[in-house]
Amino acid sequence: MLALLLTLSLAAAPQPAPAVTGVVLDATGAAIPGATVRLDVAGTPVNEMQTATDGSFSFRRDAGDAAGPVRVIVSAAGFASATVDVERGAPELRITLQPAPFFEAVNVTSTRTGVPRADPTVTVTVISSAELLSSAPLSIDDALKAVPGFTLFRRTSSRVSNPTSQGVSLRGIGGTSASRSLVLANGIPLNDAFGGWVYWDKIPQAAIDRIEVQRGSGTDLYGADAAGGVIQLLTVRPGRPVGRALLEAGNMATGRVSLFGGGRTQGWLYSGAGQWFTTDGYVPVAVEQDASLAPRGAVDTELASNHRSGLVTLGYQAANGWRLDASGSVFDEDRKNATPVAINSTASRNASAELAGGLGGGMVSVRGFGGTQRYLQTYSTVNATRSSEFLNRVQRVPTEFLGVGGQWVGPVRRHVVLVGLETRSVDGTTIETPVTAQGVEQPTVRFGGTQRLGSAFAQVTLDAGSRLAVVVGAHGGYWRTTSGNTGYNKTLGSFNPRASFTYRFNDVVAVRGSGYKGFRAPTLNEFYRGFRVGSTQTNPNEALLPERLTGADAGLLVSYRALSARATAFWSVLDDAITNVTLSTTPTLITKQRANADSVGAKGVELEGDVRLRQSLTLTAAVGILRSTFTGTGSLSGKLVPQVPRYNVGAGARYANSGWTGSAQVRVTGRQFEDDQNAFILRRATVVDVYAGRDIVRQMQVFVAVENLFDNNYDVGRTPILTTGLPRAIRAGVQISLP
Repeated sequence: MLALLLTLSLAAAPQPAPAVTGVVLDATGAAIPGATVRLDVAGTPVNEMQTATDGSFSFRRDAGDAAGPVRVIVSAAGFASATVDVERGAPELRITLQPAPFFEAVNVTSTRTGVPRADPTVTVTVISSAELLSSAPLSIDDALKAVPGFTLFRRTSSRVSNPTSQGVSLRGIGGTSASRSLVLANGIPLNDAFGGWVYWDKIPQAAIDRIEVQRGSGTDLYGADAAGGVIQLLTVRPGRPVGRALLEAGNMATGRVSLFGGGRTQGWLYSGAGQWFTTDGYVPVAVEQDASLAPRGAVDTELASNHRSGLVTLGYQAANGWRLDASGSVFDEDRKNATPVAINSTASRNASAELAGGLGGGMVSVRGFGGTQRYLQTYSTVNATRSSEFLNRVQRVPTEFLGVGGQWVGPVRRHVVLVGLETRSVDGTTIETPVTAQGVEQPTVRFGGTQRLGSAFAQVTLDAGSRLAVVVGAHGGYWRTTSGNTGYNKTLGSFNPRASFTYRFNDVVAVRGSGYKGFRAPTLNEFYRGFRVGSTQTNPNEALLPERLTGADAGLLVSYRALSARATAFWSVLDDAITNVTLSTTPTLITKQRANADSVGAKGVELEGDVRLRQSLTLTAAVGILRSTFTGTGSLSGKLVPQVPRYNVGAGARYANSGWTGSAQVRVTGRQFEDDQNAFILRRATVVDVYAGRDIVRQMQVFVAVENLFDNNYDVGRTPILTTGLPRAIRAGVQISLP
């Protein structure tokens, strides 16, 4: 399929004579390939494409024939966007983009409109595909660890860890494996519908155009899963025939092939992507344990995984600006969880469609998505000397989900208004078969239920002058859950406003601030699915209440010549926070239960900066310092929230010149606690990654990447068995980009 798409792309018929042509350059006069160029007629987008390797672009003659003014809007990662009015019969356009401060990178996440623009009133980090592909981290979640305040449950990496531990925390409101931040792919949730964790590899990396990370609640636009923030993966929308290939192999029997191909012909857009990955991983159980625990034993084996993913998109865009896109994806994954008996697997099938176009002087879009997923997990009991194990439970989790939504954005007088509606439903069941020590299966039990969420949202970007930007919005919704076993049900509503502003004193200094409320509904996983890790058993709780967030942040932005810097202070309180509360402790078993334990108070600062020493060299730094504690009158009051480090520090360098590409980064993660009682400490971790690439022909680069260069041994879990993170990982490969 991918080979066919690539062949169709490169063999596409010649286009009619162009009506609008041009070239996009940087301040030195060098071409900018891959820049996004959008053609607007009478204020309505009618076509979009990316510049070729020489920076050129061209639109068909009929694309500019509609009545009304014609305008070209150009954006590219690392540059300020540019808008050019096009006169009829004008010669080829020469559009020069100026470097932009990193905090003014164009994005779609903060406005949900699908049209990239800069929104300085929110804290957004944009990572381009060029940055992603020229960095040492292999997986997306490892690359995102350079973002201040971004942490994963137990510091794990998706390439080797159980997917149920892939919960995202931003700005210290973590503590469980269920994410309090929403992860999207082209506007469709990547968070597991049943459990809230994230399958980062569902989207082939060759298909990713950029990643956007918004810190601070996004509930006002995105609803119940975005209390901590929003992370969005946006894939390539080809404006011409394109192809990408990434092939690599490394130690620990690691290998990956990631492919993308697509194009646009006579208004039709088509693309396909696929990825295959495998690794034997490493043995995570530490050789040396605490005196009360047995050291690594015969049952301790590697964390291994392999997955296959595919994505196909087909769309049509009419000359009047209306478009219809449809996509389908498949994902299959198999993992070994560090002992012979403990395994898990996932099979996911998703589809989505979107219709969008001009209506009422603005843009309207209607989107639907749905799918099914099957998850399998086995659990075992390991003896005290870690010399043997036996199967004690088999767990299957089938899930179905469906979502529909629509929105309109357009001018109302001098302001820009966005309004929308959305609804989503999830049906999931945990099917468990206990197994005795003699291998005899016991009667199967089922636990599960349904969730229904509905919402309305609105946002207004006020015309407050050239120096002041003001955005206000609100989200109102309802949540209903029903147990399939007991008939227990609960319905609750929420109202979550947000207001933010930026005031620019001059071209160098600006200030910003925002205040917001957020909301997160418990997942079906927290209601109905129990699990065991090591000697720690965690039980579900169908009486859980939603979490509610109140927060604010304020920042200073500085941009002077080649230097950009941003300092942000934040504060938030999460009421009815769900965490795993310890009920009892014995030498052989720690029993916990999910509960609305108390409130969580998080406060801290984020410091970010970059400096372009030359056109070819950029230095970056990012620091997040925070304190996240349980507050209130509960038994956990005053204790630190588990799985949240006190700080994370990152520094990096990126070089690209004369066919050479290089990058290096160091990450330091402060100590954190594994558990709610603050009994088990995960010590400070330091990791250094490096990457070097060399063009051997114009569109082909060979590279070598090393993660954890100094093979630092760092903690990722204490259950209470001590487990450690990824050792030194070396890989080499080739990247191909066509044309």
